[in-house]
Amino acid sequence: MRTRRWVLQTSGALALAPLAPRAALSQTPAWPNKPVRIVIPSAGGSPWDPVARHLAERFSKAFGQSFFVENRSGGTGLIGMDQVAKSTDGHTLGVMFMPHAVLPSLMEKMPYDTLKDLVPISQTQWTYNVLVVRSNVPASNIAQLVELVKKSPGKLVYSSGGTGSPAHLMGESFKQLTGTFILHVPYRGPVAALQGLIGEQSDLMFASLASALPHIRSGRLRALAVTSTERLEVLPETPTFAQAGFPRFDVRDWAGLVGPNSLPAAAIDRLNAEVAIALSEPGLAQRFSQMGVYLQSSTASVWGDWIHREMSKWAEVVRRANIKME
Repeated sequence: MRTRRWVLQTSGALALAPLAPRAALSQTPAWPNKPVRIVIPSAGGSPWDPVARHLAERFSKAFGQSFFVENRSGGTGLIGMDQVAKSTDGHTLGVMFMPHAVLPSLMEKMPYDTLKDLVPISQTQWTYNVLVVRSNVPASNIAQLVELVKKSPGKLVYSSGGTGSPAHLMGESFKQLTGTFILHVPYRGPVAALQGLIGEQSDLMFASLASALPHIRSGRLRALAVTSTERLEVLPETPTFAQAGFPRFDVRDWAGLVGPNSLPAAAIDRLNAEVAIALSEPGLAQRFSQMGVYLQSSTASVWGDWIHREMSKWAEVVRRANIKME
């Protein structure tokens, strides 16, 4: 059975709220009975757009009803997800990504409860990052980078797309793991952060694979390690963090579908099944991997458990780094 809502118990584990009996579900109106909105809580052109638009197209055919994507940026994804959480029409879905598991630790007061007001549907993807340095930084691997930083604490600077962004969180996690001090410079978005790195305003960055790849190939940036669990076909010479000697650095960017707790249970079941079908089309995984996106479906409960664990993990990173939402 699928999770109707996420509930925190005193033990810290997820409890699965019981669903209505199947007999009762069979009496509910067919879903969807009007167009369904899929909210992407970021500007157009984000790493989450292609998968969401692919799913919207496939869902429209499978359900015989229109599914459309709507970009709602702002607040590191908070504004768009707030619309999803507070939706009561039963026909609104949302794309949740890594920063949404961090926001509850960054903000004194959230406008919605991530665990109570949203229901998991399915994970849809991994979006890996790559630790890159400018070509004139004297480090060809992570060990050399750590040695360089320890010789001159605070001299090197890493850039990110803003406070609470994946690049920021990965940078702080890396500092904590290696016991190093690297200055953080937040930019307004990952594109500006990468431009700052190329323009030599910073020295390193946990950049998204898709955005960094052209600059790695041109020689302007040097790749030291990728955040995937295995080497990537597009960067076969670049090791994973585990292969580079840092197995405890287990950080992966992710995304998936969620809905408001007004979403019918039967709809969650059907949507989960259709995600798996849509993402398993022949040749699709290869096409998306060339964009730095690696497809991944899951059960609703596994997806919910993953987000819960991510919230706990990043809460500790935020606490230790004393990160505050700007």
